[in-house]
Amino acid sequence: MNTAELKIDLIKQIATITERVKIQELLQLIQFQTDNSVYTTNTEEKTAIQEARKQINNGDILSNKCVQNEINEWLKK
Repeated sequence: MNTAELKIDLIKQIATITERVKIQELLQLIQFQTDNSVYTTNTEEKTAIQEARKQINNGDILSNKCVQNEINEWLKK
């Protein structure tokens, strides 16, 4: 499928979406992909990043497998 065909297919699929939330999510995704501005972290985000780095340096981490298991357990509730 060439680019023009992909665009037409995408437009057709978007046109069939009736849920406002899904349309908003698609719009946000497109806007995010086309936004060329640089994201600037605020003080709260910088603090959270510093804390996370400290936790990593202290070995206070979980493996991806462990986290996935915790998520699965949480979703069962």
